[in-house]
Amino acid sequence: MVSPVMLSEVNKIQITLQVELVFSLIITAALCVFFIYAGKKVMAANPLERPKGIVLVCETGIEMVYNYMKSIMPSRFEKNYYPYFAMMFVYLIFANLSGLIGFDAPTSNYSITLAITLITFALIQYNAFKKKGGFTFFKELVWPPTNILSAVSPLISLSMRLFGNILSGTILMTLVYQFTGWLSGFLLPVNVLGPVIAPFLHAYFDVFAGCIQTLVFVTLSSILIAIEAE
Repeated sequence: MVSPVMLSEVNKIQITLQVELVFSLIITAALCVFFIYAGKKVMAANPLERPKGIVLVCETGIEMVYNYMKSIMPSRFEKNYYPYFAMMFVYLIFANLSGLIGFDAPTSNYSITLAITLITFALIQYNAFKKKGGFTFFKELVWPPTNILSAVSPLISLSMRLFGNILSGTILMTLVYQFTGWLSGFLLPVNVLGPVIAPFLHAYFDVFAGCIQTLVFVTLSSILIAIEAE
């Protein structure tokens, strides 16, 4: 017979809130507030006057992203996919660079990169289904059986590439701070070498790698969707 104490232990559910998820929610909320504010400024701006301030920043950013997307995806994707990839680009840039302000980069958590990639994966399969039709789509998906691996490979490669590169940079910077802290301990009780050495490494592992991985993720996602839709 199972005792009441054992039953209570079995029925206990533990929920762990990962710190990267918290930072992801903070970044998302901050972006929402910014875009609501920017949207009101853009709507209130006089279209006959030269844009300035936040309106100029928004127009320049949108034009850059749209011009880049037009070089990858045909113009017929403009209505449904360009805004999606623009928002993905903005979120990933801030998520990848958030380590510079002391955040644990959300993209260093595989559950977050997998969730983002699942959206792209669903769009790839949707366009393939729409183009080929239900019967042909499922037939080519399961036969030969190796096609299943081919269909799933973008989900794995996109999510693991983004996750692995951001996580490796985070680990390396942590090791750098630990090493410089240990080395500084021979002279002073504070890490004096870290602020001298770390900025150069942050420029590569956070800024350069973060921007490159954002560009790679958006580019590959848009190409894979466009290929299935052609």
